[in-house]
Amino acid sequence: MFYSTEDAIQEGLDADYFTRERWLELRWIFKAQSKRALIRGHFNLASMFATQAQFYREALNAKEILKDIKAIYPTGTFTGA
Repeated sequence: MFYSTEDAIQEGLDADYFTRERWLELRWIFKAQSKRALIRGHFNLASMFATQAQFYREALNAKEILKDIKAIYPTGTFTGA
């Protein structure tokens, strides 16, 4: 479970193949749980699940996201990842 975008990106950069495979499954599970919570009207729970799914997406795409961040902040003013 991730707690921030910066955390997800850093973990994503260091992850091995098996960890990334587990994250793919967890992302799918969080997306499904978010949809189920929305159907039941549990909006706070749905948003928590959706946020975790987003963090796993960011971890899985960490290299591309970090490249985009560096393009936006070329002078190194971004203190995240």
